[in-house]
Amino acid sequence: MTGILTRLTWWQRVVFWLIIAAGGAMLTVEAFSSPSVYGAVGLALCGILPSAALFTRNLTEGAVAGVATLSVVFTVLCATVVPGHLDNTFGLFELIGLACLSVRALVEFPAWRAAGLCALLGLAAVTLPLRLADVERELTPAMAFFIALVLAFVQLLGLVMRLHDRTRTDSFQLSRQTQRLEYARDLHDFVAHHVTAIVVQTQAVRFATGSGQLPDPAVLDKMLDGIEKAGSQALTSMRTMVDVLRDDNAPMHPHQALTLMVNDLATSFAGAPVSTNIDPAIADLDLPTSTVDAARHVVQEALTNVLRHATRVTQVMISARSRGAEVEISVTNDGQASDNGLPKGGFGLVGLAERVESAGGSLTAGPAGRGWTVTALLPSSGA
Repeated sequence: MTGILTRLTWWQRVVFWLIIAAGGAMLTVEAFSSPSVYGAVGLALCGILPSAALFTRNLTEGAVAGVATLSVVFTVLCATVVPGHLDNTFGLFELIGLACLSVRALVEFPAWRAAGLCALLGLAAVTLPLRLADVERELTPAMAFFIALVLAFVQLLGLVMRLHDRTRTDSFQLSRQTQRLEYARDLHDFVAHHVTAIVVQTQAVRFATGSGQLPDPAVLDKMLDGIEKAGSQALTSMRTMVDVLRDDNAPMHPHQALTLMVNDLATSFAGAPVSTNIDPAIADLDLPTSTVDAARHVVQEALTNVLRHATRVTQVMISARSRGAEVEISVTNDGQASDNGLPKGGFGLVGLAERVESAGGSLTAGPAGRGWTVTALLPSSGA
């Protein structure tokens, strides 16, 4: 009950308590209308229990079955053992409680068990007119039929609510699965770039020290410094991902302007020299966050592939220019395919194409002269 009230606005709480007051008044009138204490106690008990079960936080199947069974037992007692103790009402408040309880059973319990409980609650509701005195017995079939129709409609609403709840759960699971795929792509983009830089630079250090001549200390220090920075960046990326996994509202990365993003990636690249050619007109564009995010992944993945799959690279060019309603981002290197012992294949370009397409763009990758070019066309506006 407390959990329900905390989710209601003030006017909804007022309406809620007015309904509770009206129900209590109805039950009181029904109880005092009974010509005997036995009938009054039975009506009050059978009316309170369905409502109490309805607002129970952890409702069990046994509790629902017990409420329905008690109602049927009281009906049988009124009809056979001590007939005539009810002549004005059979328990309208109890009928409402049984109907609402059947809806909750349909929503919360497994299908077959919910069906059994609803059948038992339906039996209890349909047989309620049998509690009335003999003078009302000629109306019993009509009342039972009307109750059955109303109960069928209420349970149909319960089935709709169950379907809606199932659809919402499936949508939530699909959203979580999509989120996991997004994290998997980010894991590749954030970490593989830095780990690849560590591997390549470590191979360079081993080559330099294994040649039989001591390398220049300044050169060796620069190589080790590059390894240290790449390792630090990999740890930072992992910490960022852990933060996101613990808090879905945490941003995966800060929003950066396209020019600043390209310059940051070019500066931190551990391979061949990187030059940039950014169209000044891009600085005046209010690019969508999805475009900047996709562009960052395109540049980062392309630079990672230069370290992983290219050799004899002397120059890497990152260019960005405006093309009407689109922005073109391309990364070109002049190297050749290498066999440096790093794993081949993978899902880098596949995941990158999916990310670019989700941002409303397109991706192409292929040979360019003796090198390789990755190009993405991304929308320059959110419209």
